[in-house]
Amino acid sequence: MTHTEQDRTLADGLRKLIGSKLSSIEFVMDYVQLRFDGPTLTAYTTPTVVRDNDKYAWGGSGYRDALCDQISHELRQVEVDEQVRLTFDDGVSVLISLRDEDYTGPEALHFVLDKDHWWVA
Repeated sequence: MTHTEQDRTLADGLRKLIGSKLSSIEFVMDYVQLRFDGPTLTAYTTPTVVRDNDKYAWGGSGYRDALCDQISHELRQVEVDEQVRLTFDDGVSVLISLRDEDYTGPEALHFVLDKDHWWVA
């Protein structure tokens, strides 16, 4: 993994996506990939979508639509602590938990910014 002084953490890498539009979402068996015209965030801990005061979770009614509705929306804010929170221009947030008890495998996510910059959490 290669890092410069300005992009050492997952949060630093994800912040480079601010201003980018979500270009596609791929549902693969038990994980989801969020693509931003090249950079890809693979969420093994399935994301939750928060729109207004409603939460949409994997397998629940309206989940797929709530997540896919974010395609073409611009990423405006990134927060990383016990979860990754991606907030888009319409105020909708996509959350990926980083808490140990929520892991369904060895990693919660894998983020590839480009061929030289990637993170696993």
